[in-house]
Amino acid sequence: MKRITFLAFLIIVAIIACSKSSNSSSSTIDGSTNNDFSLLYAKMYNIKSIDTSSSTVVIIKTTDVPDHKTPFFGKTSANYEAYNGDNPNFSTTINLMGTISDPTLLSQSLTFTIPRRPVMASSHQATSGGPIGIARNGVCFFDQYNGNGSALGSLEINNADQYLGHPTPSAAGAQYHYHYEPKWLTTKFGNASFMGFLKDGFPVYGPYENGVKITAADLDVYHGHTSTTEDYPNTKIYHYHVVSSNSSVPDSLEKAAPYINGGSYYGTPGTVN
Repeated sequence: MKRITFLAFLIIVAIIACSKSSNSSSSTIDGSTNNDFSLLYAKMYNIKSIDTSSSTVVIIKTTDVPDHKTPFFGKTSANYEAYNGDNPNFSTTINLMGTISDPTLLSQSLTFTIPRRPVMASSHQATSGGPIGIARNGVCFFDQYNGNGSALGSLEINNADQYLGHPTPSAAGAQYHYHYEPKWLTTKFGNASFMGFLKDGFPVYGPYENGVKITAADLDVYHGHTSTTEDYPNTKIYHYHVVSSNSSVPDSLEKAAPYINGGSYYGTPGTVN
């Protein structure tokens, strides 16, 4: 009788242990085995809508209008803020291959359709002109190249506002975007925080991780790596990083290239239209 009672006791202990183990793993499964980034989708804001009901894609609609002030709103706008960064050569005047414009950013109607559970691509697709992703505040991410396909230089950097964003020229729709560290977001949420998603569905994080400043040498050719983050401290996920600069002047900012992405996607990109 005692042996049966003791055996029953062992069974009960095993069941409780399994239950605790299961509960513990379920708290960290998000992003660990199936790249379900629901925790991060919930952090998106300043957007029109986000639909995560599909098992294959996430659909994010945005106006691409930043939630911060900028000189590119125009002086008559309540959202206008004069430039107060550290680049003495800042200008709102944009030179697009000889065509000069002084654009005021315009509201867009953009729909991002990105993979719901992204995986590494068997063939890595290069980024192209226009949006390569979406920041957590609904603003577009662009890559490290200008409209001519060349690396960004002083011509473009001198148009980056105090939050390191700017619009495309007037003829290209005055579409506001970030090529570089989105200073508004790293200041508001922290420099190790979630910044947004690239079109392949993998998240982008700030320029620090676990208290250490990230450099391009810490990342792979796509500008990402697999490690824990502040949102996933108990499991490793693949993610990109923005890289920061000590100053917004061209000589300093150019050293942080490629800024957000290495020129190709780690996963298979979705679409934006």
